Amino acid sequence: MAAFTPDQLAYLEAHRNDSRIPEIHWVYSVPIAAGFISTASRLWAKKAGRNGITLDDYLIVFATICLIGECASGLGYGPPHGMGKHVIAVSKGDLTTFRKGDYVFSHFYDIALASVKLGILAFYHRVFAVPLFRKLVLLTAVFVLCWGIGITVTLAVVCRPISAYWDLEVQGKCLDIVTFTYFTNISNLVTDVWIFLMPVPVIWHLQLQTKKKLLLSLIFCIGLATCVVSSIRLTVVLGHGSPDYTWTFVPLGAYSVFEPLGGILCTNLPIIWHMWRKRRAPLLPGFSVAKTQHSSTVTPGSNSRSSRLRRGLQSLGLSTHGETGTDSQSRTILGGEEEEGERRWVAQSRPGQFWTRVEARNAGPLMEEICEGSRSRIAAEREGSLEGEQREWRRSSWAKRNQAGMKKNVWEVRKK
Repeated sequence: MAAFTPDQLAYLEAHRNDSRIPEIHWVYSVPIAAGFISTASRLWAKKAGRNGITLDDYLIVFATICLIGECASGLGYGPPHGMGKHVIAVSKGDLTTFRKGDYVFSHFYDIALASVKLGILAFYHRVFAVPLFRKLVLLTAVFVLCWGIGITVTLAVVCRPISAYWDLEVQGKCLDIVTFTYFTNISNLVTDVWIFLMPVPVIWHLQLQTKKKLLLSLIFCIGLATCVVSSIRLTVVLGHGSPDYTWTFVPLGAYSVFEPLGGILCTNLPIIWHMWRKRRAPLLPGFSVAKTQHSSTVTPGSNSRSSRLRRGLQSLGLSTHGETGTDSQSRTILGGEEEEGERRWVAQSRPGQFWTRVEARNAGPLMEEICEGSRSRIAAEREGSLEGEQREWRRSSWAKRNQAGMKKNVWEVRKK
């Protein structure tokens, strides 16, 4: 145990019976419930949607499992073994067990953070089809993966023997844990800011309304709230030099579980909100059937990159239909390969199919209804014209038969 000054010892003796255990219970219980409910709701929403379960969902599920493991280790190794009490009131055996719990807790924390980051990057890669942006996402994912493996392996071998990490009586050699902690937290904060700001330039290059650009940027930057938690946790880590660590570890442990929880909620809530609004929309009095039919219309190339982008943005409650009269938005966000696919489709399509798709792309739901009405009117006129031709043909056939009969009668008269 580190040495205390006489004033510190006097303070600890006067507050020996103080306890933070009630705070610890709710601090570790709330993230378990919130993480489990939000991730389960996300899976329900994705299974009910058109995209199904994708890689980013699996990564978020894994991050949620790590978060629950982190909270469970905090509850199991914390309050029963001195966490939330002053260190002078904790036995030596409990201090050793508490440090073991801190070792397990730290592993869950690091893996949960890396999984959340990879889940967000997998979502970016699935939604945005810009080749350069995708390469940037892959490079960032490689860095995050190496970062997660590096800090996890370093923590696993931080002491030799490893028991020296939690047992102060074991003679061993350990790395500078303070420096390692500073590196982990600072690099974590930098990568958080980078990941959550990555899609903003791409969004502002889209030909969307400024209101929707702001809304999309806000949705993707909600994760910056997690960066705020990371910053607060970093200040706590920098000031975490007190030898009364069983007491001062409580706020640090709280920020350590709410940081990955914030990332999980930021990725889950937009998907849950979109599905809830979609299920609630048919019950609203102003719900438009034509809009539903428009969104469910299957067009050639529906499995293309533009369709994936549209479904990704719709999963956030936004639509890309009817924003502009040109296809430059698609060219901006999809790249050359998508344009080539569009050219091939145009070359192989019939004129009617081509103009139908142009109308669907350049017009909103109202214009599409007008076009549909025009097409129905043209079809009716064609049907009426066909009926007229059939009547004319029947009339001409009757006239030919009568003319043949008249010729026969005239011949018989002349013969007589």
